Amino acid sequence: MKLFITILISFIWCLPVIAQSPVNDTRTKTQKYFLEYDPNVLRIEGNSLPIGIIVLSDMGIKSQTKGFLNGFDDWSKYKIEIDSGNYSNGKIKIKGSRKVYKKGDSLTVNVYTKKWFLGGKDKWLFLQKIPYNYETSINILTTENFPKAPGDHVQFGVRKNFDNKMFIDKWTPVRKNLKDFVFLFNGVHISKSKDDLKIDNDPTKIKNNKIQLITLLAKNTAITDTLNVLLDYVANYQFNARSAGKGYDLNVTADIYHDSVINAQLLKIKIQNQATQQTYNYWVNTNGGSIDISTRSANGSDGANGPDGHAGTTGSSGIVSTLTETKINSDGTTVTTTSTVTGQGGDGGNGQDGGNGRDGDSGGNGGNITINYSPGVTPYLNLIKAYSIPGTGGSGGKAGKGGAGGTGGAGNPNGNNGSSGSDGRKGFDGYNGRKGNVTFKMTGQIS
Repeated sequence: MKLFITILISFIWCLPVIAQSPVNDTRTKTQKYFLEYDPNVLRIEGNSLPIGIIVLSDMGIKSQTKGFLNGFDDWSKYKIEIDSGNYSNGKIKIKGSRKVYKKGDSLTVNVYTKKWFLGGKDKWLFLQKIPYNYETSINILTTENFPKAPGDHVQFGVRKNFDNKMFIDKWTPVRKNLKDFVFLFNGVHISKSKDDLKIDNDPTKIKNNKIQLITLLAKNTAITDTLNVLLDYVANYQFNARSAGKGYDLNVTADIYHDSVINAQLLKIKIQNQATQQTYNYWVNTNGGSIDISTRSANGSDGANGPDGHAGTTGSSGIVSTLTETKINSDGTTVTTTSTVTGQGGDGGNGQDGGNGRDGDSGGNGGNITINYSPGVTPYLNLIKAYSIPGTGGSGGKAGKGGAGGTGGAGNPNGNNGSSGSDGRKGFDGYNGRKGNVTFKMTGQIS
């Protein structure tokens, strides 16, 4: 019986609302107005809701607007006003704040006739309230078969379910798509690099092998969902310690124990950086997991290039002088002649020698890795790989080029060209560093 009443109320709520104030018209007698909207569109802020107006006369004549109702009435004869939205071309663009929970709230639509010349509203025809849709529940979504080990990233989303049985799914990135929710974390956090969900790196800080994400709808925190995930520690872990000089020395302990919660044999790995005293923990499922441990030293810096030599200066031009000669003819007259003479041009300067390239620096030596393991770890040593990686030597700098000799100055004769400078020597490449020692040592039971 309760179900029948609920369905009946929902049906009545969706029926078109009859105009509150019918208008008498001498040409068409009494008219009743109805407003209908598309039930397949969520009535939430930001959405465009198609609407239509139906007009019924007491003579049984029915007409309806173009667009959503596929009628013939033109919208130009109506003026539409909405308290929380805008109207255009048969659609309402719904406004509002996504921070307000809309249960029990409605859009108010007032319909008027339009003034033909001024385009404003004329006679009021009717008022219609359109109820907002509101969220009734949320569900956390994840991709199938996502990884379940410390350090893994998890793509997730949240589904918002509404009162009309429709829903919206939003997926990461969090800052862009999931601003409507509040998150509480246990063993997980939002990744700064990928803006998704990341399982915390340190397994010793995760309680009972379980991570938890609690999600609340920000506008109504009573609407919530919880994601609980049991970790399996199946991963191919990569640990790399990289230094700015010689490789860091690493002290590693490895033990094994049976985890009854997940029914698995786990390698318990602890890595300590001897220089920084930082400690890193890894739990490795022996059925499908592994770990690579490496210490890497810095590469040698490349040598600077030798400077190019400066070009020699151009020789100066020869000096131009004027000679005047007077000659007495046999008849006693004199003839004076003037001529110009250009001296020898100056020699061009020699080019400067190019500088030698600097030698490259040597690469740093790799750090030492010592792995202390309990006897029970012996069958699983193949799951632990360790590498000491030395730095490569820097490349020698390029040789500087000798400067070009200067051009001899113009003259009579021209000056000699200067000699070009010699090219410098290329720098020698630096030596590669040496690998450090990797040592496996079986010890007693490690606590």
